[in-house]
Amino acid sequence: MDNRGFFQFVLYKLISLSVELTLLYILVLLCEWFAEKKGYNIFERSFLVTLVTLPIVTLIIWTIIIARFKLF
Repeated sequence: MDNRGFFQFVLYKLISLSVELTLLYILVLLCEWFAEKKGYNIFERSFLVTLVTLPIVTLIIWTIIIARFKLF
């Protein structure tokens, strides 16, 4: 891999990670908005946000592990 290919690879990874984190942040904000609309207290809000975001974060981590070991 030459310098140009390495730069494109790093740029691609940086953009993809920033898009994933932005989408995850928007999802958390939507959960907070929904919890506020329903009138949940702080514990119910945190449970709702955890319930929605934890599977997505787990899927992202599993995807990184699978991609690293090239299992598929």
